[in-house]
Amino acid sequence: MKRFDILDAWRTLAIVLMAAYHFLYDLYIFGILSASQMFSAPLNILERFICCSFILLAGASARFSRNNLRHGLIVLAAGAIVEAGAAIGGQTIRWGVLMLLGSSMVLWHFLGGCLQKWKPLHLTAACMGLFIFTGWWTEVTTASVGWLYPLGLMAPGFHSADYFPLLPWFFLFLIGTVIGGWCLEHRNNRLLTASLPAALTWPGRHSLIIYVLHQPVLYGISYLIWG
Repeated sequence: MKRFDILDAWRTLAIVLMAAYHFLYDLYIFGILSASQMFSAPLNILERFICCSFILLAGASARFSRNNLRHGLIVLAAGAIVEAGAAIGGQTIRWGVLMLLGSSMVLWHFLGGCLQKWKPLHLTAACMGLFIFTGWWTEVTTASVGWLYPLGLMAPGFHSADYFPLLPWFFLFLIGTVIGGWCLEHRNNRLLTASLPAALTWPGRHSLIIYVLHQPVLYGISYLIWG
């Protein structure tokens, strides 16, 4: 199936903004930016926009994929590599966004056939409600064991520099699948058929490898300059 350039361009935007955000985070690590500057409201909003974009686009792409199980396992492996690399660099990442995306793809492989029988509006409304409810529930609930963090249930002392548990974020992924379904039903829409320059779409089409490699490169550059 022909790719939708507009979605690849959206993913490219998210990749570029993510690289910029992580570079600023490296500056914070090396003391160039203060905590108040790094965790200011504008940058917090930017970080949420980036992550929500990746999650929605991954959900949309799940509707186009012929093998979500294989893709999900590949993304999970990439997430494990990122977490191991972060540990080597002295940071703690447990169940970051790649782990969420990979596990969501695997779940969609098994649940997608059933969920696609729902009317898009009903599925979207249910997922929005569950996203809000489970987001609140996991915030006020503390786990007595340490291995439930992939579900959003954190034990005392849990910490992760990048944390996107299945609850509530899997429901945002499902909303993304509704977007993907809309694209399939309206594939002849002018917005979806528009051909965009490769500079706008190429990074989005290779987002996984860019995601895995960009932070070691940026961290290395930062270390050479400010380390």
